[in-house]
Amino acid sequence: MAMAWWVWMKWVCFECFPLNCHIRNNSQHSGGLKSGPPSLTVIKSKNHIGDDMKFSAPAFVRTTLGAIALTLGASAMAQSVVRFQDYPGTGNLLVRVAQEQGFCQQAGIRCELRTIPGAPLGMQTMLSGDIEVFFGPTEVAVAAVARKAPISIIAAGFVDPVFFMAAGAKTELETEKEGYPGVVKSFKGKKIGVTQRGSGAEFQVIDMLADVGLTANDVTFVAVGAPDTAFPALTRGQVDLIMTFPPADGMCEVLKACRLVVDPRKGQGPKSMLATRGGAGAMAVKAEWAAANPQTVAAIRRMLDLSDAFVSNPANFGKTLEILRKTFALQLPNADQIAEVSLRNSIGNFKARGTVPAMQAVANAMTENKLLPARVDMAPAVLP
Repeated sequence: MAMAWWVWMKWVCFECFPLNCHIRNNSQHSGGLKSGPPSLTVIKSKNHIGDDMKFSAPAFVRTTLGAIALTLGASAMAQSVVRFQDYPGTGNLLVRVAQEQGFCQQAGIRCELRTIPGAPLGMQTMLSGDIEVFFGPTEVAVAAVARKAPISIIAAGFVDPVFFMAAGAKTELETEKEGYPGVVKSFKGKKIGVTQRGSGAEFQVIDMLADVGLTANDVTFVAVGAPDTAFPALTRGQVDLIMTFPPADGMCEVLKACRLVVDPRKGQGPKSMLATRGGAGAMAVKAEWAAANPQTVAAIRRMLDLSDAFVSNPANFGKTLEILRKTFALQLPNADQIAEVSLRNSIGNFKARGTVPAMQAVANAMTENKLLPARVDMAPAVLP
């Protein structure tokens, strides 16, 4: 930018108009460096344009410099940096697509992704100010609202339940042939891996257990992280089952090392969980940040809408897959094939906006399962 400005001003001063100009860098006289372009002083004007119209070089230069300063200032304001939570695997796909397709710049922001594999940790990181946007299951946002955390939900990122239950190849489930909910009876006494203790994955397992009269005390929860660490924990026998998310489904299908036994994406699971379709995911920011940065919030939503439209177009599946493969971040055999299977299974789930009634259904289910001390009203926490 600085070099382009210098070349342009040199052309204006010495080629477009025959003026004698002197460029002085103020930093040479101030004992330090100053940001911005050097100042320009016109020594003498020798030019007249026409017989009765005089060209004022100092006025022209002042006007030009003012216009450039305004342009540079507007550009800097337009490129606000927004840091989003991401996960290994398919992760925050809409923002990844926005980065690659230029939708962030088009909306006037600069998007940065920070990999934080657990939603509760992502919420804590957002509230501490180390990222601007939390991204994860609505259950974690509901829990934050219940604790009076000052958050505002500004978007979704995904809208349907994203977690599913996978069993290891050697895990025996006596009631598996019964399907849901019968299979859940075989979870009793098992070690179940979840992304993080207190996560949306754990809440949803408790919801499943309640459907067959079991409680959290009937199983052992183990924090195993995102699919990149959950999958090895399952295949090595450290846990019997994992409540996880894509691309673990692709890993099971391609590598034949596990199998899905409950998949809410196929209509399997508690009615309360299925009622959350349309509001299962949330992007949240600090409420005070949202109030202080309404234009940035609008830009985030605009960026997500553009990505949503792109990903939803079947003609763009190949490009979306290419973007996913570039950002997959999983070192596994047949990683490209795993990425494709996972994307095909979940591409319809990546949406910019959720619905308040579906988010409220998440909160209601948590209250019914005694995961919250009292009913939580989600509407005030969702920005219109």
